Amino acid sequence: MRPIHLLCLFAALLVCRPAGAVDIDCALSKVAEMPLHAIDHLLVVPVGIDGKWTHLVVDTGAQRTTITAEAADRVGLGRDEKAAHTYIGVGGKTTSADAIVNRFVLGGVRIPLDRMAVNPNPIRTAGGADVDGLLGADILLAYEMDIDVPGQRLTLYRNRVCPGGRPPWPETPLEVLGVRRFVDRLTLPFTLDGVEGIGVIDTGAQSNVIGPRFAQKLRLTDQAMANDPVIEIHGTGGSAKSRLHLFKLWQIGPIADVAPRLIVLPSDFGVGDALIGEQFLEGRRVWLSFKNPQIFVTKRAQ
Repeated sequence: MRPIHLLCLFAALLVCRPAGAVDIDCALSKVAEMPLHAIDHLLVVPVGIDGKWTHLVVDTGAQRTTITAEAADRVGLGRDEKAAHTYIGVGGKTTSADAIVNRFVLGGVRIPLDRMAVNPNPIRTAGGADVDGLLGADILLAYEMDIDVPGQRLTLYRNRVCPGGRPPWPETPLEVLGVRRFVDRLTLPFTLDGVEGIGVIDTGAQSNVIGPRFAQKLRLTDQAMANDPVIEIHGTGGSAKSRLHLFKLWQIGPIADVAPRLIVLPSDFGVGDALIGEQFLEGRRVWLSFKNPQIFVTKRAQ
């Protein structure tokens, strides 16, 4: 009779398991690893597309993986005129047909991608260097990312359901608390000169950027920025002129930045309170998990 009782107990446990319960899986499984280079405050990786090398910016702020029209022609990608999309970014809107991709390779691993957005405009860094496109959230969200800027490596791991997981680093990881997942973005709290806001982690932003609504919370008027330098920033839809303002203290989780100079946008462009970009990532190792969601960082390399 004992085996029957055990079987009944097992069945009861199955029935009583709470609806929606999720299995915890904390096993790390590396998918791909590749060189990572910082070019004019943008993180760039080599990507094989249809047998030819391209260089794409690691850009969690881009909804889709994108290639410039010039690079698409150089690689020899065909276009799907039935799949035309409009993209909104800094500088405005752009519309183009998708490029058809037969083979997309990261770190020696083939990634299932058969379409890429095409940007008709060049993608140029602040220093004038051209890159071939953007490695966007449609690929990056499928993995946990170890962005090792000092070590010049990008490693992608299989997504896990592991709320208490930590990066496999020899360095001490510092966790940024309050991280949330919003659609295809990771958001995190920050404090700038005593005012609290919510920023979007955007690895494709060359600088940390403040939106105009948050500037209003800071009572940062045009008159208060009248003597600030005017700079031109570039994005998906072109370029826009902005102000570069000196603040007192920028606090993001365990990281404090004293006297930061941040870009203040004249229009929202969908950035919300702020974009937190390569200016924050520079000199650090950063772990991004969209599924959990989590962000860990190290202290800046000296």
